[in-house]
Amino acid sequence: MKRIAEQHLKHWFTKKTRQPLIIRGARQVGKSTLVKLFCNSQNLQLIEINLEKMKLQSLSSEDFNIQNLLDEIQLKTQKRINEQSIIFFDEIQESPRLLKSLRYFFEERPEIAVISAGSLLEIALKNDQFSFPVGRVEFYHLGPMTFTEFLWATKNDFLQEKLEQLDFSPAVASIAKEQLRNFYYVGGMPKAVKTFVEEKSLVTVRDIQNQILQTYIADFSKYNARIQVERIERVFYSAINQLGKKIIYQKIDPNSQSRDIRRIIELLIDARVLLPCRHSESNSVPLSGEVDNSIQKIYFLDVGLVNAMMRLDLEVIDQEMKNNFNTKGMIAEQFVAQHLAYMDNLTAGPELFYWLRDKGSQKGEIDFIIQNKDQVIPIEVKASEAGHLKSLFILAKKRNKTLELKFRLIRFR
Repeated sequence: MKRIAEQHLKHWFTKKTRQPLIIRGARQVGKSTLVKLFCNSQNLQLIEINLEKMKLQSLSSEDFNIQNLLDEIQLKTQKRINEQSIIFFDEIQESPRLLKSLRYFFEERPEIAVISAGSLLEIALKNDQFSFPVGRVEFYHLGPMTFTEFLWATKNDFLQEKLEQLDFSPAVASIAKEQLRNFYYVGGMPKAVKTFVEEKSLVTVRDIQNQILQTYIADFSKYNARIQVERIERVFYSAINQLGKKIIYQKIDPNSQSRDIRRIIELLIDARVLLPCRHSESNSVPLSGEVDNSIQKIYFLDVGLVNAMMRLDLEVIDQEMKNNFNTKGMIAEQFVAQHLAYMDNLTAGPELFYWLRDKGSQKGEIDFIIQNKDQVIPIEVKASEAGHLKSLFILAKKRNKTLELKFRLIRFR
């Protein structure tokens, strides 16, 4: 299945000042598959080393030598390294020594292309108090498949082109809504999308989603040895009911102290299972310059996994898109959130901002705030025809500016 990220890898591979690339992201978002797809499309030799399965003895030597490492890789894989090869270190979090040694590829053997990827990488790095050498490695942050990539995978390329052209004629809108409903159910986890394309079975898709959720739960024991797995799992399931709402820790787990819940939420964010959306005063760019970290809301990694956790089937989702049910706004917000989080800035990591005023006489909330060059752009997500824009005008008045708004309303009825 085609991924937009392949273009980034192509640009990276052809750069004159190429550095070792580290692909970061949650488990099961397709990091390893992305590298394989890229090598296949570019006719490059893939030399893959899965560090959960293969131990590299040359990394244990006190006197590290990069040529010894390259020789060991060639001996164990029975492949010769050349300028049309990509060495791919998968599950690199299993070898902190190798992470620290990536700099030597840039300094001593820059002609060799190196990609690494790993799950729970952020947690591993924090546990080891590790910092990357500045200017010696670069990053790409990968999220779930987007709606565009879902349309490519389901052979709806022409529909994607029409939507790219902002064509919302009745015929296009009808088919787009049908595919959007499918995406709400399937989501963007590559294995779930692949199963949907190949087997056309929603039952099997839900099985895959539940397997992915169980994989995340199995990882909890790796988060922090001092926190009980049961507590992490309790917060994990409770957080799903708080998506899109300002975090109030006691609502997530009334039996735990706020600081403990906050720490678990931070771990789930580090694992990229949860996406934080932080309040910004939003007066000017950068939005991060006016962030209040004590005010934030959360979203999940993927809308399909959200619906799996909530046990919503396709019929219920279809009704959600026709009627103003309680979960409707949350599902629409989740869809927007996961796309905005990975819309750009993929070398620095996913970011989400919103604006909130919950004190005083004029209360308001803008679902998302993004920046485009020097512009601050508010985004309100309305899942139905009804709804007002009071918060937008409160924000405009606060900033003493006229808001120029452009709307595209997709009617579900």
